[in-house]
Amino acid sequence: MDFKGFTQQSSPFFLKRVKYFLSRLVGTRLQKAKGIHFVNVNGHQFKRLILCDSFLATEIEQHLEEFRESGYFPPLVARYEHEIWLEYLEGLPIQSVNEDLVLKVAEFYATVYKRNPIYLKTKQSAFPERLLQDLRFLYQANILTLDSYRNLQTAVHDLTPEKVWVGYEYTDPVLKNFLLRKEDGRVCVVDVDGLAANQLLGTGVAKACVRWLGPHQSLFFSSLAHQGTPDFQEYFSFVELCFLAKWMKRAFLEHDWKVIDSTRFDRFRHPL
Repeated sequence: MDFKGFTQQSSPFFLKRVKYFLSRLVGTRLQKAKGIHFVNVNGHQFKRLILCDSFLATEIEQHLEEFRESGYFPPLVARYEHEIWLEYLEGLPIQSVNEDLVLKVAEFYATVYKRNPIYLKTKQSAFPERLLQDLRFLYQANILTLDSYRNLQTAVHDLTPEKVWVGYEYTDPVLKNFLLRKEDGRVCVVDVDGLAANQLLGTGVAKACVRWLGPHQSLFFSSLAHQGTPDFQEYFSFVELCFLAKWMKRAFLEHDWKVIDSTRFDRFRHPL
């Protein structure tokens, strides 16, 4: 039997990652320690993720196995120590946002949200304290003024619901992380890092609303409700504030200055 050799090429973002890595060595910038390579084996292409430790790789493996039959994520080929190998997904990049795409993404999120969610008392979770700590850091970093920080502390008290839904979440729904399958036009996800467990449901949607979903939010939530997903819409402002505070804190630590804008918090501020 004739076995052809392996060929491997680095991600097209390799130089960008090298630049980030060097910036971490000489400063305080946070950046994921992850290598991405594309491997060709006997004419078939695979994606090879090299993570910083085996714990993260094992987590990704477990999460992908949980959704193996959904068809939304690339099939897992192997996990060895701190490496993950995935089948390379073929598809079309998303060029524009329309109602058809919104409904397809809502169907994807419904599948994720309905996988063993838990409805628990908010005080039993860490989310309110994490939110307050994130806001405190934004004040310490001079992103929030003292008045804004104190005002938002009051808003947190008013927005915190009695109970929240917790479970699986896809946390990074930027359009480049989705493809449309050529054979049936179905949405699929190419960046598996964003699939996480024990998350406050709705944080991925909150990010999508900031990036591209905002004008279609009503249609999206209507579709989720029709599919019987856990209802976090009634306290979505709390979810949005949790996301925004964490997102802006991380942007500061990663030196992603374009994200930092304190006026994003204005709509959450408690009326004086």
